[in-house]
Order: sequence, then C-alpha cells, then structure tokens
Amino acid sequence: MQRSDGASAERMVYVGIGLVVALLLAGYLIYKIAVVVLVLLLTILFSVIISAPVDYLNQRGIGRGWGTFMVFGVLVLVLVIAGAALVPAIEDQATELVETFPALLENAQQIVLRLQSALGLEASFSLDPQRLLGSARSFLTGGTLTTVASVGASVATVLSFGVVVLIATVYTVAQPAPLVKGFVALFPAARRQRVREILGEMYGAVQRWFLGQLASMIIIGFLCTVALFIIGIPFALLLGILSGLVSFVPYVGPVISVLPPVLLALTVEPIDALWVILAYVIIQAVESNLIQPIVMSRAVSLHPAVVVYAVLIMGTLFGFVGVFLAVPLVAALHVLLRELWIERMDRMGTDPSPPEEESYEPKRRMRRLRRAARDLFRS
Repeated sequence: MQRSDGASAERMVYVGIGLVVALLLAGYLIYKIAVVVLVLLLTILFSVIISAPVDYLNQRGIGRGWGTFMVFGVLVLVLVIAGAALVPAIEDQATELVETFPALLENAQQIVLRLQSALGLEASFSLDPQRLLGSARSFLTGGTLTTVASVGASVATVLSFGVVVLIATVYTVAQPAPLVKGFVALFPAARRQRVREILGEMYGAVQRWFLGQLASMIIIGFLCTVALFIIGIPFALLLGILSGLVSFVPYVGPVISVLPPVLLALTVEPIDALWVILAYVIIQAVESNLIQPIVMSRAVSLHPAVVVYAVLIMGTLFGFVGVFLAVPLVAALHVLLRELWIERMDRMGTDPSPPEEESYEPKRRMRRLRRAARDLFRS
C-alpha cells in the first residue's frame, strides 16, 4: 500500500513537471507568433460574445446564418445611431478642448510655478503653448516619406487583421458545430462529453463577463458624466465617455480615468479637483459594492491580484489589445483549471482544516443586498 502511494506521488510529481515544461514551451511559441495568437484570441472572444444573441434567435427557430446576419445588422444600426447622437457633441467638445489648450497649459504652468515658489524650489519650468502646438503639428504633417510609409503600412496591417477577424467571426458564429466537433474529436471518445461540458462552462463564463462588464462600463460612464457636469468641469461628456471606456481595465482603469478631469480642474478651479476626486471615489465605491455584485453575480469571481498580473502579462505580450483580452482569458482559464485539476485534487483526499470562504465573493454580496432589500420593504 505504501509502495502504491509512493508511486502515485512520484507520478504526480512527473505530471507537474511535464505541465510546467509544456506551459513554458507554449509561452515561447505564443511569444514567437504573437500576432497570429492575438488574431485567434480576438476571433474567439468576438465569436463567444456574438453567439449569445444568435443562440437566443436559434432557440426561437431562426437559423444561425440568418441570426448572425440579423445580429450584425442590429450592431451596425446601433453604432450608426449612437454615432449620430454622440459624435457631434464629442466633436464639439474635442474642438473646444484643442482651442482652449494654450490657455489651459498656461494655467497649469502658473500652478506649477506657485508650487515651486511655495516649496522654495529654484528649478525653472517653462512651457510655450505655441511651440508645443507647432511641434505636434510638424510631427503629424511634416514627417519624412519613410515615416508616412511606415504609418501607412501599420494601418494597412491593422485593417487587414481586422478584416480577417471579422470574416472568421462571422463564419465561426454561423457554423460553430464543425469547429467544436473537430476540437472534441481530438480527445478520447470516453471523455468527449466531459470536454463538451467544460467548453460550455467556459463559453458561459466569458458571456457572463462580457454582459456584466458592458453594463458596468455604461453605468460608470453615465455617472461620471453627470458628476463632472454637476461639479462644472468642462468637457464632461468627453471625459465621462473616456471613464466608461477605460473602466474595462480592472483596478488600473479607474486610476487612469480620474487623472484628466483632475488636471483639468486644477487649471480651471483648483478646489474642484477635490470634488472630482471625491466624486470618483464615490462612483468607484458604488461600482465595487453595488454594481459589481449585481451585474457580476453570475460571473466568475477572480482575485484582484490575479487580474492585475493577467493585465500586466497580456499587456506586455500583446499591447493594448492584450489588456482587453486579459480578464476573459483568465476567466476561461479559471474554469479550465477548476474542472481539470482542482476537482481532481479534491477527490484525492479530505482537507482536515479547510479555510473559510472569503466574504468578497460577488454572490455572497448579492445575497446580502437581496436580504437588505427585503428587510427594507418589509419595514
């Protein structure tokens, strides 16, 4: 019996070493073909997102081909309507920001000079708005032929990858069965049903993440726009939309989103910067304790440290697009790790002193909110 246990432990050690080596080799291959992996990940993510409404239409008797066409048509219509409603206001605020930039820059310079004087610093600080605008203009319009060709090639490459992702997404959503069947066929026949179940759980986890994240971004953008408008910060709509867009980057996005309105408030009315910080703190508190438990109550719960490192690694490998892919990828890997490894380890014995569950789980928060609402209505 002891020999059998020793052989089993030794086998697990070899399996662990093999997994580490496989992960290192996979990481090296991903690094060498990063662009191909990025296009593949984007295709998978967009396919999973678009498949949700297509699945709904398919359950109502509409074929996947027509459902895909209808969903993409609705998306284009929504984008056109949103663009017609928001683009003029955003364009006006952006134009006004460019026109008032020299005055804002001069105010910022005066604030820095007063701080230097108050702190007794002798360092000189001088910004010439016209020189900065001239440098930016020459950078944008006066580049060499090589620079223009390089930028043109980069734009063409991005557009070509975008076309590939779009076409691959359409075909994947319209006809997913052959792809899933081909992938499942790579596994032993006795385990294929389990593979389908795991793929279904990963599919649901990414869809729930997207719906929750989209709702959170819209609510944050709206609340930030209203708060900045009430405080009296100029370009409130532009800054509010920016806050909503960057909020998809967990924990890092809120820090980035607060910087532009604070800097703008310092150049207009310094006391407003405190109100901006207070408003963003309140909005983030509402988002963390109310919005997230509601919209993410059915999504995969991920530890903040895991999310931060995932964003860092994906951003390092794939740049800005990698940051966008970090959380859904980790959510899918979380399901995969739980189903293939953790549950297997749990069946190998019993933990004599298991730790208590953490109280920050969204589901636990959601239950507390529901109980508080019931108590409030009863009273």
